[in-house]
Amino acid sequence: MTREALVPLSPEEVIDLAKRYFSDASSGYSGSLVEEGEGYARFHTFRGHLAISARRDGERTRVRCSTLRYHPSIGQFLLQLESAPSGS
Repeated sequence: MTREALVPLSPEEVIDLAKRYFSDASSGYSGSLVEEGEGYARFHTFRGHLAISARRDGERTRVRCSTLRYHPSIGQFLLQLESAPSGS
């Protein structure tokens, strides 16, 4: 399953927030960071793998979250990003 959003943050901010959010047990979809690079992070969770990518798209950043199964915490994460002030 893939979910996408355009957000006001930089790709670096998105990846930093993803690492914090998805490494925290309270996120509901927590896991271990297994790989990261410029504009992406990949996690292993008990539900499988979760991949996050972030690339500039004009004035905003396009964020893509890919998983094998739907989970509401991914949507919650994207909503947080969409409402975050730039420079968080």
